[in-house]
Amino acid sequence: MGVAPLADGDLLDINDVAPRLRGNTPLWLYILREAEVAADGLRLGPAGGRIVAEVFIGLLRMDSESQLSAEPGWRPVLPSRAGGGDFRMVDLLIEAGVDPETRGE
Repeated sequence: MGVAPLADGDLLDINDVAPRLRGNTPLWLYILREAEVAADGLRLGPAGGRIVAEVFIGLLRMDSESQLSAEPGWRPVLPSRAGGGDFRMVDLLIEAGVDPETRGE
């Protein structure tokens, strides 16, 4: 995946409670710990986020009626801050009026 694994120290308390999990942490537990280490549990970490994203992309590709399947070359046409058609998530947030600048943050 190109993602650095958690350090052994990040899993010590889990291994202390359940020694049989040492080096064999279940994926769901690893993803929860990764989220805790990477973002204080507020969002997924790199491995967990990638797994979720790949599942969504796979589902969209399998659905013949999804935008991704119906028009694979489609690109957003909203204005972008970067210009040149390089549309990013921040551009969507600005368009929706929920970006920090629009909200006065």
